Amino acid sequence: MIANTQQRTKCEVFSRSMGFIRPTSNFNIGKYSEFCERKTFTEANSLTAGARHTELLKKAA
Repeated sequence: MIANTQQRTKCEVFSRSMGFIRPTSNFNIGKYSEFCERKTFTEANSLTAGARHTELLKKAA
């Protein structure tokens, strides 16, 4: 067998906090827990796409 000699490189994650772009590794405990609770944006869940948009259009008519 051939040994896998590749090693993983740590990926630094940056986020906007208090108006500044900072690495999440520098966050304090409170700020990091707030970061973990954030929801990521997906176009399917936005108001301009999917069933939600259709529902809103029916209500507006």
